[in-house]
Amino acid sequence: MSSGKQFFTALEALRGVAAIMVIFRHTEGTLGPIWPNISYLAVDLFFLLSGVVLAYSYERRLITGEISPAGFLLQRIIRLYPLYLLSLPIGLVSYVVQSGLDYSTLWGLLLKGILFVPSMDLGSLFPFNAPSWSLFFEIWASVLLSILLIRLSLRSLLAIALAAAGMAMYGALLEGNLDIGFQPSYFIFGFSRVLFSFSLGICLYRLYEVRKPNWATNGNIVGLLLCACLILIANIPAATFFGFPYFDFFVCLVVFPTIVWIAMGTMQTGLVELIFRWLGRLSYPIYILHGPIFSLLHALRQEGFNLPASPAAGMMVVIAIVIAAGIVAVRFDEPVRRRLKMMVSRNPPSTATATSNLGGV
Repeated sequence: MSSGKQFFTALEALRGVAAIMVIFRHTEGTLGPIWPNISYLAVDLFFLLSGVVLAYSYERRLITGEISPAGFLLQRIIRLYPLYLLSLPIGLVSYVVQSGLDYSTLWGLLLKGILFVPSMDLGSLFPFNAPSWSLFFEIWASVLLSILLIRLSLRSLLAIALAAAGMAMYGALLEGNLDIGFQPSYFIFGFSRVLFSFSLGICLYRLYEVRKPNWATNGNIVGLLLCACLILIANIPAATFFGFPYFDFFVCLVVFPTIVWIAMGTMQTGLVELIFRWLGRLSYPIYILHGPIFSLLHALRQEGFNLPASPAAGMMVVIAIVIAAGIVAVRFDEPVRRRLKMMVSRNPPSTATATSNLGGV
């Protein structure tokens, strides 16, 4: 087994678990009344993991000129856009059900959605797929990685991470917690929110290159414990620390990097490895598809459709989304991305499977 496979397996699981935690946060009442929790920090974990993975996969290639910043951005678009575009028709139908059939407005919003331009005059930056706000900021961070961050020292990256955390802290103090960046009124803080976690991820990769952690002999157990730890953290009630966002920053600046660093020193085998890899494989399809689906269900319920809203019905919807994510990943996303890579390059870059799975929110 290659070191690359060892390196990524537990990170795939962490991303998959985080994506599932986000599903439960956005159930829109399908599971009945749910107390808000701090699973919104899953987005910060996504940014941290992306910093690690993209630095691992592309930093050296960008520095040596093997791939240009434009080529790198094209790879990111190929990674993120197919499923995002697939989600837009669902979001469009949901928007029509809620707001009516105004063709001029719909065409304008659809064009913005395709071009990934935020809608600053609405309640959501991306009304056809609200969770995709984080993709916008991750693409921005990817561009910054390709032209600037790869050239900075570890000390400079840490300084940027802490400065960005300080800026995000200001927004979090205004809002009461770190659940900011997706609102038009807090849009500017989305840049600082992604930058501090993304930069920390690059730092973790740099430290990994200098001092690789010893592979844990009980990697299956350690990996499962890390996933359990993440679930426990995500289920802390949001009201517990609302108005005291320092706890959110403690989780993002200390707890998450520690979990990821430990995960980078583990190797999974057998059934656990298979499950972890599927969690990673499903993480992005789950994340990008669940928002429009729940939004559509919520819109239909508001229009008087008698849709069940119980824990049993909600779990059926969640399971259906996970199954649909698997089908879409295997039958649509992965084949389309392979075809696009072949189209843009005579010698398509050979990247690790884990890179393909993890290279997106």
